[in-house]
Amino acid sequence: MNKSQTTDLKREYAGQRVFSAKEEGYTFDVLSDEWQLGYKKLLRLGWMNELNVDPATFLDLRLAIAHTASRYAYNSITGFVSRLKNIVDNLDVNEFQAWWLTLDRYKKNVRDGLFAFCQRSDDYHSTTLSPLYESIKDENLGRNSGTKGILDIKSGAYSEIEHDNILEVLRIETLQALDLDSNLLTQQKFTRLRNVIASQLMVAIVRRPVQLVQIKWCDVLRVGQEFQSHKEPDRKWEPITQHLFSDVEQLHLRTFKGKDGEFRFNAESRSHRLEPDCSQMLLRYYQAYENYLSHQLQQSRITLSPDEMTEVMRRLPLLPDQSLFSSEYQSESELFRAISDTSQAYHLQPAALLGNLDYLFKAKLNAQSDRLPDVPLALKNNRWRHTQLTQAVWQGFSPAQIASITGVTIQAIEPYIDLKAPERVKIDQAYAGNQIIKKFDTTSVKELKKDNAFCVKSPFDEEMGYKLNPDNCSSCKSKGGAPMGCYPCDNFRPLETANHQQYLDKAERKLELNSQSGHPATVKKLNKIINYIKATIAICNERKIPKLGDHQ
Repeated sequence: MNKSQTTDLKREYAGQRVFSAKEEGYTFDVLSDEWQLGYKKLLRLGWMNELNVDPATFLDLRLAIAHTASRYAYNSITGFVSRLKNIVDNLDVNEFQAWWLTLDRYKKNVRDGLFAFCQRSDDYHSTTLSPLYESIKDENLGRNSGTKGILDIKSGAYSEIEHDNILEVLRIETLQALDLDSNLLTQQKFTRLRNVIASQLMVAIVRRPVQLVQIKWCDVLRVGQEFQSHKEPDRKWEPITQHLFSDVEQLHLRTFKGKDGEFRFNAESRSHRLEPDCSQMLLRYYQAYENYLSHQLQQSRITLSPDEMTEVMRRLPLLPDQSLFSSEYQSESELFRAISDTSQAYHLQPAALLGNLDYLFKAKLNAQSDRLPDVPLALKNNRWRHTQLTQAVWQGFSPAQIASITGVTIQAIEPYIDLKAPERVKIDQAYAGNQIIKKFDTTSVKELKKDNAFCVKSPFDEEMGYKLNPDNCSSCKSKGGAPMGCYPCDNFRPLETANHQQYLDKAERKLELNSQSGHPATVKKLNKIINYIKATIAICNERKIPKLGDHQ
């Protein structure tokens, strides 16, 4: 298509040009090179002008994309169009079949894309792409093994060590991010805190980024307060099951279904009760958020009353884009017009949230993997979901309970129920030993002994080891208690001359008592503690041998 052909097509085409996107309120011109399919969701098709095709084929491809864009969410459309870029190099059936034979795993993606363009709409079937789809639609591509994906060491469920290491580095990062020297945040500090909160929410409620970015502060209430349906009758905003009683201070959270492409349209059937610690963390984040926003508004000479500020916060996203704090409003009314209960203003895009979390874990935190020690370990949505579901299966939860963890149907969790994996694997002894060696070799105990705050003692005032950073222990909730629960922790340095055997005996007694009727999570934790204490004792004994020889 050259410029002259494109101009003639725009002038002569008399068919439907304006289409509605799946996301309500957005339309686009089929012959435009940029389609606005949603808030900050732009589909660029300028590359099609460079195709070596006739005007009829060009128009047919554009119409196929347009009808598909009316039925699929933005992320799906971008994926289909990305595949189309490869398909258009082989529009002849014979050339396409030859190319098809060179494909491996990509075959399913190509066929799904062709199905969307050719079969999804009853109103339009692409004459260019339909012969390609017909030629491969019946080919047996096999069934991807859900079990294999769940257990994949790069994209599947985390191991016990990876799981625990992610939670530990996140705990410490949260502690530091919330340790604010003053009420006034900088953009950098707020962004760090926002990313930590996003990570903690992903961990706590096991929901996708596309759902997390839709949450506003009006979706956070104290347990006992009830979420009400929105004034617009077509929006389903009232969860069927809500948490209305708690004997401690807790929050519950409303989330919306994310895969239907709608923004804050259908609330999930259950609200999420947050643990007291997570609730307190969210309240501290709210206060920091409010103070920082108030300060930024004052720079624009806008001062809000307490009631006005409460209403503004209620309408704003829990995880805002940075532009919220740099927008220069001229008046209070302009600010209130920009935000509402249904407005997408200042909400992060899911891809942006994923990028922020990826940067946080890979560039800032240092979570270690036992299976891929040279690869940065990051918190990933799909991997976390795999982990929570496999843990629930191994702990004997019912199918309904397992499905409710991630808000999916029972059919969706069948690969986890059918998983033919052995019982949860215990911590690798060699890994535990290597970790203990690092503890002895990286830090001088003599230096730590200079300050009593670093000391870890038994109930009988025996020195058992030292903390690298006492502040990191302040929010620790190890089930084993100190010092028994300290052995697996990277912040603990065991003392070479201490009597560690007493805590091995204690841990083994507790394991024996809990093995029959104890919670699987408790048994798992005790097994881990035992392995680390055994590794500590073995290395301490090894290090004593040369010293005895030297003395003789």
